[in-house]
Amino acid sequence: MEKKDIFYLLNTIASLSPELEVYLRKILHQRKFLKGEYILKEGMICQHIYFIESGFIRIFNRLPEKETTSWFLTEGDIFISVSSFFRQQPSADNIIALEDCICWGITFDQLQEMGEKFPEFNAHRIAITESYYVRSEDRQYKMLALTQEQRYTYFVEKEPELFSRVPVHLLPSYLDIPRRTLNRIRSHYYNIKRKRI
Repeated sequence: MEKKDIFYLLNTIASLSPELEVYLRKILHQRKFLKGEYILKEGMICQHIYFIESGFIRIFNRLPEKETTSWFLTEGDIFISVSSFFRQQPSADNIIALEDCICWGITFDQLQEMGEKFPEFNAHRIAITESYYVRSEDRQYKMLALTQEQRYTYFVEKEPELFSRVPVHLLPSYLDIPRRTLNRIRSHYYNIKRKRI
């Protein structure tokens, strides 16, 4: 693992004791997922929590009338199917690799055991959980508070690195904008940009 690895992330939250770091290095396992490979399918139980060393993943749900993308996650992010992982019940989520990925993970049981052996790790769990909860709430707010045009503009201008990696055909499911409407919004956005140049 390179500089921005799971240990780099955890140590920015709170310094790991030498004993905890040794234990975590012992149980962490590397998984490689190929582009297009499902990491989790709906109906399966999420058994692992993963840190992304390299690559890009999508978490989405299939609803009767459409697909809804809840997350695009990339290097330095941690991912699970939240309800499935913490309740050990069948997932409603699908998780798929959009690029070749290198991930590092531990199982649900290993996470529980680590928390029991090293109470200090609870500070890391709480900080990570809070971070993703806030990100999720922030996204929900934007989906409710911003118009379709504002959502697209925000994504392009405030999250350009993420935007550059998302395939265009997946934008409607992430921004909750019908495909035809999104095409019109994109055209209008870039026409305005050209006029400003």
